[in-house]
Amino acid sequence: MDFKQFMKNVKNEASDAVEVTKIKAKISKEKSTVKDTFEEIGKLMYETYRKSGVMPEEYKEQITKIDEARAKINDYNKEIENVKMTN
Repeated sequence: MDFKQFMKNVKNEASDAVEVTKIKAKISKEKSTVKDTFEEIGKLMYETYRKSGVMPEEYKEQITKIDEARAKINDYNKEIENVKMTN
């Protein structure tokens, strides 16, 4: 293989790498869309449960985890306020 052919191969490989990177970025964007949409569905279901009190049994464990985490967040926010008041 001569130098000219070698450079052509390097250029083609670099071009392919750039194209693959662009496609991977598109895949990443679509995966993010899927993740965000699942999150939105979950939020809607949770809010529906909070309003109606009705939720399929298979979601009870996750609902409990969310409720417990929110309660802890509220407690931590109160702790922050107490720290700010004492300083």
